[in-house]
Amino acid sequence: MTGALLDKPRRVVARPGDGRTTLEERLEGAWRGLRAEGEAECPVCGDRMTLRGETGECGGCGGRLS
Repeated sequence: MTGALLDKPRRVVARPGDGRTTLEERLEGAWRGLRAEGEAECPVCGDRMTLRGETGECGGCGGRLS
């Protein structure tokens, strides 16, 4: 075994003002884009997400926002 397998995983936490985007901010941004333009960047894979009815669907990973 390598040492990397024995190390404890580090937890990365985004805090307001640290320059990182939180999951909540990514989801809200996707919803804003979907509602305004009918498409947005998928918060999971970064591919194109389109609005179908009341659900955002990603063409890349198949993720959905509803």
